[in-house]
Amino acid sequence: MGYKIGSFNLRNLGLSALGNNKERDLKKISEIIKNEAFDVIAFQEVLSEGKAFTSPNYAKKSIMMELGNDWDFQWANAETQLADTRNEGYAFAWNKRKLRLATTKTSTGETRTFYPRICRLNKDYMQRLPYYARFTPADTIVGGPWIEFRLLCIHTFYGHDTKADRIIRQKELDVLLKDIYPQVSDRKYGEYGNGMPSYTVIMGDYNVELRRLREDRNGSYIEPAYIDDVVESTSWGNRKIKTDQDGYTTLRASLNDTNNIENGRYIHNYDHFSYEESQFKGVYMNVERVDAVKKYCDNDFDRYSKSVSDHIPILMKIDIRNNFFENN
Repeated sequence: MGYKIGSFNLRNLGLSALGNNKERDLKKISEIIKNEAFDVIAFQEVLSEGKAFTSPNYAKKSIMMELGNDWDFQWANAETQLADTRNEGYAFAWNKRKLRLATTKTSTGETRTFYPRICRLNKDYMQRLPYYARFTPADTIVGGPWIEFRLLCIHTFYGHDTKADRIIRQKELDVLLKDIYPQVSDRKYGEYGNGMPSYTVIMGDYNVELRRLREDRNGSYIEPAYIDDVVESTSWGNRKIKTDQDGYTTLRASLNDTNNIENGRYIHNYDHFSYEESQFKGVYMNVERVDAVKKYCDNDFDRYSKSVSDHIPILMKIDIRNNFFENN
């Protein structure tokens, strides 16, 4: 069976999106989620306890009303050390026909559901804590794939475009990849663990580029905050964590905000997936960006930026049969 995992920064999506005269197009956001056939998608910058997803605003339907009864949703406050007055949060939405929340058998035989929660591992080293969810295929109990997805959604520190703040971003990602990822990946649930093969993925807005130089306003090149495509972790055994998705995913305000217009209205490669390559050995996987501006707004960058976000979503396709996506 094939699965599509997504990540999408929705840029300050809060209660104002439910107003009758606001420009955010919740129907368009829902259309992107449904048409791209995501099975689960992690969101960043979801404000106001996720009310744009869940409020029954009949003048302007919420996202979950648009998605329908096959979908479920969870939101959490993104616990942060930053001076953030927006009540920024994370969210997961998933198609219940494809995935369900993971469950664990306790030593007393009780079945417990693992609801998405803030991950507080190494919390003193993170400016904003990640959001953690576990999913299994909806048909696992009746003979479907015996696997588990462990997903960490992150919106890392940005601050300012200074050398000092770029160093903070890189250190935060080092902790996330080298320390938090292995601990989540290795964790056993229940008295003996459920024995399922698990696939752990970090996803989100990293606020760092993947192996790329960009041009500053004066035409000289500076090295931005970056992440290597592979980092080695030795704190929890010898591991190689790969970061993928090197396409541009953020929109510039206009063509006049920089001298470098080589990539049109795209400016940064900030949205990524990270995973341990050895864990996915023998599994088909493909990572790409969704060109939502072209597909859903007729390549109108201004309309997309106002009505949807200043990011486009990214997509990871996973299939244990290796051939599911050849014709899909």
